[in-house]
Amino acid sequence: MGFDILDGLKCCLHKEGIDDLRFVPENIGFGEDRKEIYSKAEKCLLQDDAQVVVAYLSAENAALLYPLFESTGRYLMVLDPGMNYPTESLSSNALHISLQGIHACYLAGRKAGSGGSDVILATSFFDGGYRGPWACTRGLEEEGGKVVSNFVGHYKEEEFTVDPMVDALNTHTNARVAACFSTYLATLFFKKMNQVDASFPETEYYCSSFMGEEQTMHTYSLPQGKFFTYVPWLSSLGLKSNEQFVAEVMLKKNKQANIFHVLGWEAGILIAQILSAPSGMEAEFNHLLEGGSYESPRGKVTIHPTTHIAYAPLYYCEMKKDEDGKNLLMIHDTVEISGDEHLQVLNDQPEGVTSGWFNNYLCT
Repeated sequence: MGFDILDGLKCCLHKEGIDDLRFVPENIGFGEDRKEIYSKAEKCLLQDDAQVVVAYLSAENAALLYPLFESTGRYLMVLDPGMNYPTESLSSNALHISLQGIHACYLAGRKAGSGGSDVILATSFFDGGYRGPWACTRGLEEEGGKVVSNFVGHYKEEEFTVDPMVDALNTHTNARVAACFSTYLATLFFKKMNQVDASFPETEYYCSSFMGEEQTMHTYSLPQGKFFTYVPWLSSLGLKSNEQFVAEVMLKKNKQANIFHVLGWEAGILIAQILSAPSGMEAEFNHLLEGGSYESPRGKVTIHPTTHIAYAPLYYCEMKKDEDGKNLLMIHDTVEISGDEHLQVLNDQPEGVTSGWFNNYLCT
């Protein structure tokens, strides 16, 4: 992940003709040690004299760094999968490039619950500690749907069983599934579902965007059923900006571009923008925070002035097998996200005391 983010960043800056910057990579592990995160950020600013820090962080971990960047007058670009709600005050020195994971889950939930459908909510012990399942539930409830069963898979392969999931499917024969898994847990879920004796060929699964992430899809075989997802990006998008991006990554790194290259590439777009602005870095960064936009491989991306979080189109896709049995995404619809819709989803947060993970999503 980290190498791909850095490669995407460098590829973009090279394409923009910016090759004289100094990069200082720092490793913060899974993002579970907040003291280490702060210490590494402090080193970048005070010892390495970084003007811009690009960090893959959860919203909660990023917020702890805001005072540091405000006091030094430097800039923080947070690369964020978007699976936790922002809960802290904004910073005039930070913005978030988000993959809109919660928004994608909300839309998947709406599809699952449409027509007042019964829904089985399936997730893992890890993914359930973030806000994807909550967003799925909020979406399906808006459509009149209801959760009739919950399945939570273990994070250890030897203890992961889908027997309760199969029981739920046998009991609620007309239910749809809203599924929220990521990385090896998505692979494990599909592997176990492929091994069960029962057959559910007509069951519709509405999956989180990270189940439909192309690298992850290469690691599993889809079981019987019909599978759909909303994703922020896919390599086959027929946008000129995407075609140039995919070609540049292949040319410079000799590999297929992925979503982490996209995050790095977008950070590169913004760094190039603020470095070349005639008005200076501070004025250009403020302009971005006030609703600035840019063209990305995933389409037009806008930074919302109320959240300082980027939002972009999401793509409704069917997850299928090609003639060789390999998984692919088939786009059915492009969903343009408005600023009001972005705010609506991010403001619809759980009330009261809640618990969850604060380490960086996908770091498993």
